Order: sequence, then structure tokens, then C-alpha cells
Amino acid sequence: LPTNAPAGRGPSALDQELWKSTQALFNRLDLDKDGAISVYELREGALRELDLETSAMECATFIGEYSETHAMEFPDFLEVVCTGAGTPEEVLLRRFNSVRKKLEYNSEDSSCRAG
Repeated sequence: LPTNAPAGRGPSALDQELWKSTQALFNRLDLDKDGAISVYELREGALRELDLETSAMECATFIGEYSETHAMEFPDFLEVVCTGAGTPEEVLLRRFNSVRKKLEYNSEDSSCRAG
């Protein structure tokens, strides 16, 4: 699938409709309106907006892939959408699936080393 923004182009390559829907989703996820999505907000938002149950570990891993803090600001969120394909919701679902696979692999890998 082609990404929402061609490689190297970033957020400026998003069309207006996709930019607006990304901003709207970010605003719905940012419950306390502090300009950043915390692990708690992402977990609650994934359930509410995507009908997806997630763990705090999955949300922390997701945020950690795009942000050096414990919260995701709008530029980080835009990066997620730019590197994916489809609506912001579709991109988030695929990213969560990727995080789950990564965590499962790491868990299996560590249990193999321990055993």
C-alpha cells in the first residue's frame, strides 16, 4: 500500500481532508486537552474510537515508537498517519496490530532464552 505521504514529504503532503480528520481524531483522543495523548488516553481512545481493547504496555510501546516522552503530541501523531495508508483510524489499527506482533515476538523470544 502506498503511504498517506510519500517518503520524505511528511505532513505537508497530506491532503486537507486527511489533515482535518487526523486533527479531529487527535482532539478526540486528547481527553484532557493538554496537547498530548497519554498512555491512558490512547488506551481509552482505542476502545472508544476503534472498538479495540489494548493494554497499557501496548499503548506505551506504540507511543514510544514515535515519541521520546510518555505522551504523543500532534506532530508525532501526524507522523504515524503519514507513514501509514488509509484513514487515521485504519492506520492506528494497523499500528496496534504491529505493536502486538512485536510484543508477542519479544515475549516468545525471551521465553525461549529463559527455557
